[in-house]
Amino acid sequence: MITIGDILSPKHILLGLEAGTHAQAIAKVAELLESDSHVVDWERLETGLLAGSSCMSGDSGSGLCIAHVRTDAVNGMIMAAGRSAEGIPTADGTRVRLVFVIGVPVALASDYLRIIGALARIFRTGNGEAELLAAQSADAFLQTLRTLEMEM
Repeated sequence: MITIGDILSPKHILLGLEAGTHAQAIAKVAELLESDSHVVDWERLETGLLAGSSCMSGDSGSGLCIAHVRTDAVNGMIMAAGRSAEGIPTADGTRVRLVFVIGVPVALASDYLRIIGALARIFRTGNGEAELLAAQSADAFLQTLRTLEMEM
């Protein structure tokens, strides 16, 4: 079973995300993956990620955006994350503070769905959102995700 810690690395975490729209935020976070060895076709991956985002509101009033795509533009599952201190406005008035992008080969559908579900549960339950927003470094952010995923 693939975990968040297996596919996310500190070099793919941007804690100082700044963007005017959620599409710009997704693009900036996705750029962290452009040179990843699993990316076969960057343009197709980026297009798919920008088309496949979903956002939800959290208990604090901030939001989570998960942009994801199943595609042959990658030959292994990849993931990047971004955190915005101020939040990025969305069309429905929420402010997204956490942005995740995930690219996955078509063959890994079950692992992909489990990762997306884990992120949603982490965001919705307990203090997960607050702990991610408080992380002081990319390493701490990743360790928080690992711990929260293991607790579920």
